Order: sequence, then structure tokens, then C-alpha cells
Amino acid sequence: MILRGFGGEVDGQERIRKILLLSYKTYQVKETRDGKLVKCGLHDILREIIVSKSKEQSFTAIITGYCTRWPDKVRHLAMHNFTDNPPQGFSSLKCLRSVETFGYEDPLTTSFLSKFLCGGPKFLKVLNLTGAELDNIPKEVFKLFHLKHLDLSGTRVKVIPKSIGQLQNLEFLNLFGTTITELPVEIIKLRKLRSLRVGRSGDYSDNFALWGFKSPDGIGKLTSLERLQCIEADSGKVVREIGKLVQLRQLSITKLRREDGKELLYSLSRLTNLRELYICSIKEEETLDLQHSVSPRLGFLTRLSLTGRLERVPEWVMSLQSLGTLILQNSELTEDENAIDCLGHLPNLVHLALHNGYEGEALCFKARTFPKLQMLGLGHLKRLKWVRVEEESLSSLQQFVIAGCKLMEGLPLGLQNLTELKLLGLFDMSDELIHKVQNLDKQSEDYLTISHIPQVGIGHWINGKWKGEFL
Repeated sequence: MILRGFGGEVDGQERIRKILLLSYKTYQVKETRDGKLVKCGLHDILREIIVSKSKEQSFTAIITGYCTRWPDKVRHLAMHNFTDNPPQGFSSLKCLRSVETFGYEDPLTTSFLSKFLCGGPKFLKVLNLTGAELDNIPKEVFKLFHLKHLDLSGTRVKVIPKSIGQLQNLEFLNLFGTTITELPVEIIKLRKLRSLRVGRSGDYSDNFALWGFKSPDGIGKLTSLERLQCIEADSGKVVREIGKLVQLRQLSITKLRREDGKELLYSLSRLTNLRELYICSIKEEETLDLQHSVSPRLGFLTRLSLTGRLERVPEWVMSLQSLGTLILQNSELTEDENAIDCLGHLPNLVHLALHNGYEGEALCFKARTFPKLQMLGLGHLKRLKWVRVEEESLSSLQQFVIAGCKLMEGLPLGLQNLTELKLLGLFDMSDELIHKVQNLDKQSEDYLTISHIPQVGIGHWINGKWKGEFL
């Protein structure tokens, strides 16, 4: 085999080596989570090659508002920024298998979508309408028997009709970010469903609240589910049903009451495949009672979020050897519980967030704790006055963000010990602290303490967004 274009002719093995080298150089890391690659980008040149070849072979096509006709025999279609006058006639779309919409300036009308689905694709497997300004789902969607992936996240859809039960091959249903709060019992017919996302989450201003959906009876029959988000624990029956979903890898459960704690632990003890677990109490002052003789063995768990009061950190949390991210919200842990010290011995923890999660006036990160932690967030610790980092603590820390801790008047002590720190963020803090940081004398001890940090940011939460600057 001969490949031209790499500075001469090369044989088959050399060709493979060159392609691999080119691919390696053109991929760019865009996002990591728990220290692992989540999203990567593609170099513009390689992207253009892929797009060009895809068009040649009628594999993919991108349709914009300037297009006057549909492509022929294309299998994967992206509709971008349509106008009020989309192309007419859908007979050329018989081979279509997936549709993606994005970047809309004008509403994607229900009437257009009805015509599109009725006159064109009969074998569609993927329909992604994320963010489209749809108020309801056209009935033609429920005639797509082969549909496996339906994404309506971020739309204005309010109700899921009973006809959802007709989509017998559906594996992925995303309704996150809508106002849907209840699903019809017909959802139980979707026995191939692997991912079900319903609900919405808040932001900094509403304390990162999590809203879920009321589950129909029999949710435990969906035994193929691997992701379930965000189901409401409005009864002990629902909590018991969750224990039947033994394939679950990600679970978000909201509105948990104190009396549901023991039952939830029994269910979790059966979910040995869990990688991510999010638990939220029914109200801010409700206690999460997760300390019982029942101790779930979640050996593969990498992310854990607990929102609600904790009398103490559950002992089983300390056994999570694979845990990479831990988020504690409204926990109200106190100094005498020594909870922070215990968390410091989780061997693979890379991200820790305490949002209204600690009631002490002082927070000390002791020597030889948190060896792999890269991101630390302290938010709304209302009584916190000072933070200290001892030598040989937080030795891998790269990002340190403190927000809404109004009683802090000085910088954390021991910042000079954080030699890997790349970002220090001080957001929604007291005016005294912000003024002090903005006007540091270059000969002062505080300036020398933070002079090694590449980025020091300050800011405030204004009209639903962070407004800030780097010093």
C-alpha cells in the first residue's frame, strides 16, 4: 500500500505510523474530570479532511439556512441555524439515520418537524433536538419505531404523552432542563431503555438545588437502565424499586427524607456497578440518615454528591478507594467531627467541594493529607474565618476557589506550600478581602505568598452570572 502526501511515498506499515502520529498531534484535550479525559478537540485540518470525505460518501451533511435543497441519500444530518424557509420535499431523506439540530436563531416549529418526519426518514435511530424552541412533541416522533436516541433537553416541552410507550427500541431519553415533572406509566414498556434523564439543576444563587420527576409505579422493571437522573424519592416504595436496577452506573435521587436513609442503603448495596451517585434531601434542613449497619460496597464509585445535613460523614464513604470527586452541600459538618481530616485519606480524591458543608470557624488541611487533590472549592461556609494549609498537604492542588465566605478577612495561610497551584479564585468575598488583594504591596508578606500563582481571580455573582477579573 502506498500513501502520498507525507513527504514522499511510504509503505503500509509506515503509512499507519504516520497516520497515528498525525492523529495524536491533532487531538487536543478540552475537558478532564476526576483526572480523566472527557472531551477532546480536533485540529482544523483533520476536521476538514473528515468533513470532505463524509460529504463525498454521503455519510454526513450540514444544512444551514442558506441551503435550497436536501442532500441525496445522506445518513447523518446536522441542521444548523435554519430560517423560516427551509428546503421543501423530503423524498431524498429515506436513508437518514440520525438528525442533530443546533445553533438555532429562529424557533424550530412543531409544524415543520411534523412535515419533516412524516415525509422523510422512516428508519431514524437518533433524533437530537437539544435546545430547540419546541412546546410539544409532534406525534410523528412516536411512529419512529427504530428510534434509539431521543434528546429533548433544554426544550420547552412540558408533557410526555402516553404514546412514548410505542418507542419499543428506545435506549436513550434525555428530558433534562425541561419543566417535565412526571412521566406516564407507559414509560415502563421501554424495556431496552439504558439512559433516562429528567429534571433540572440550579446554580450558585439557589444553592445548586436539584429538581427531579415523579416516577410511575414499576420503575424497577426497567432493568436495562444504566443511568437514572433525577428520580424523586417520594415514597419508600420508589427507593426499594431502585434496588432492582442492578445495571445502574449513574444514579441521581432527590427529595430523600430522613426515614428513607436505611432503605436507600439496602438498595445501594445491590448496585455494585455504580460509578456516580447523587443524593439530595427533600429540604435544606433535612438530615440524610446514611449511617447504618448496612454499608454499601461501591468499589467502582468515582463521583459522590451528598446534598443535605449530615450528622457525620458516613463510614462507608471512607472506604471508597476509587472516589475521585466528592461534593458535600448543606452538610453543616462541625469542627469537632474531624471530618475533613478523614476525607484527606481518600487515596484517589482529585476534586473536593464543600458548599455550605462546614460549620467551623477554622479549617486546617493537615500534613500528608489529600495527596492527589487537584481542585478544591469552598463555598458559603458562613462561619469560616481562616484557612491554613500545612506543609506536605494538598501537594498536587492546581485550583483553589473560595466563594461566599464573607467572614474571611485574610488569605489562606500556607499558600506558599502549594507549589503546583495554578489558579486561586476569590469570588463573592468580603469587600475588605477583595480590596486587600487588589492593593497588595509587592514587598508585603501576602504578595510573596501568592506571587508564584499564575492566575489570581476575583469576582461577584451578578444577574445570574459570575463577573470577575484576573489580577
